Amino acid sequence: MSNVTMEATTILPILKKKLAFLSGGKDRRSGLILTIPLSSDQTSMEELSATLDYLLSIPSEKCKARGFTVIVDGRKSQWNIVKTVVLMLQNVIPAEVSLVCVVKPDEFWDKKVTHFCFWKEKDRLGFEVILVSANKLTRYIEPCQLTDDFGGSLDYDHSDWLNKRLVFEKFTKESTSLLDELSIINDTDKSSSVEKDKSADCALLPSFDPETVLQTGHELLSELQQRRFNGSEGGGGGQGGPAWCPMEEELLAQPQVMKLLDSLREQYTRYQELCRQRNKRTQLDEIHAKVMQVVTWLQGPGSELLKTQQAIGDSSRAAQALQQKHEEIESQHSEWFAVYVELNQQIAALLSAGEEEEVVELKALQQQLSDVCYQQAAQLEGRQNVLQAAQGFHSTTQELSQQLDGLLGMLCADVAPADGASIQQNLKLLEEKLQTVEAGLASLRQKGALLLEQMCTQPSWSLEETESPAGEQQDNVQHIQAVMEEMQLRKQRCEDMVDVRRLKMLQMVQLFKCEEDALQV
Repeated sequence: MSNVTMEATTILPILKKKLAFLSGGKDRRSGLILTIPLSSDQTSMEELSATLDYLLSIPSEKCKARGFTVIVDGRKSQWNIVKTVVLMLQNVIPAEVSLVCVVKPDEFWDKKVTHFCFWKEKDRLGFEVILVSANKLTRYIEPCQLTDDFGGSLDYDHSDWLNKRLVFEKFTKESTSLLDELSIINDTDKSSSVEKDKSADCALLPSFDPETVLQTGHELLSELQQRRFNGSEGGGGGQGGPAWCPMEEELLAQPQVMKLLDSLREQYTRYQELCRQRNKRTQLDEIHAKVMQVVTWLQGPGSELLKTQQAIGDSSRAAQALQQKHEEIESQHSEWFAVYVELNQQIAALLSAGEEEEVVELKALQQQLSDVCYQQAAQLEGRQNVLQAAQGFHSTTQELSQQLDGLLGMLCADVAPADGASIQQNLKLLEEKLQTVEAGLASLRQKGALLLEQMCTQPSWSLEETESPAGEQQDNVQHIQAVMEEMQLRKQRCEDMVDVRRLKMLQMVQLFKCEEDALQV
């Protein structure tokens, strides 16, 4: 179908005047019938010319080649207006006009006809002009091809036709523009790599919503097909039939609408696939960015926090403070571990529906994320185990130190027993305290060994990261060993003093026994 060079919207007020119209009727040569209903008011030739230009831009060249039959309805107009219109047709559509039927009033013009004989001007005009009464018009055109204004049975509603033209032109304009945009978007993406900046995302947005344009096209096509099949192909419109009667398929624009819809669906399908790929690429980029954000924090600030916390404290209170600090570090890590869990779920969902290339990339991201998170979790767990062992070691050290102090206080106190039984009781108490100290020292050795083991089995950092904590780690080992050696020395001193006290008490027992024997003698 030939392209419409004019748009109805540009001359809409003129078209609403119905200065001329194509009813869809055809003459006996299958040429279209163009009707010019002149009124009693003065007709603007410029507006009529614009209307004719628009109407003649609608049919195809093939349809135009069959020629037009023009009905000039002059029953309500003056002869000079009719004559002007007929002469104007020579300049507007001379090649397409085959016959001009001037419908004259029944009681006028008879004498005026002699003033201008159209049949004598046929060669100059390029078409035949006949004057005919409305009731004689059927000699040239079948009644089923004439509207009811001329006694025919062809239905025509100008307002309905104009509304449909507006819908058609709007759809044609929007769909053509949309096709161009989608074609550029699709072809550009096909020939170049996918851009990741915002400008590329903006270029993906067409000027019109494809879904809306497609819906408009389908509704228009449905209307055209319904009117085509419900209309009277061979005769006049039935009573209550469609207002817009079927015309040639070129005039109905049904093939053009179908072609535009097919092209639009094809380009839109490609566009949807492009958007799907872009969305997947965006998802991958977002996941990659989040993964790197988690990895960067865990390997950066998170690791620095842990590497600066290598101390084990020198007392139970100091170990508790370190434990509290570690819990704060764990809390900070928990937020990033929660992000890890969410990312892992997203990656798993994408893996189930991903393509081979995407699966490889996703698995690499998932592996990298898991490795870093598990490594950091292992460091946190190792540090927690060390602090728990340190807490147990310091608590046992404190308890043993108190036991040694109690034993030493007992040994340093003067003993003035009243009799041998009191001495035996003091001696038993002394032995019990010594056994408690020995058990405490054994427990301390066990806790110290456990602490050293936890420190040794704690996951190590990489070579470049272990230089700083190594010195502090060695200090911790020396501190543990020094504490156990100190407790051993204190226990040994107490044992020596217990031996001395034990010998003294045994001597006192012997003395009391001798005194008792002497008294008996």
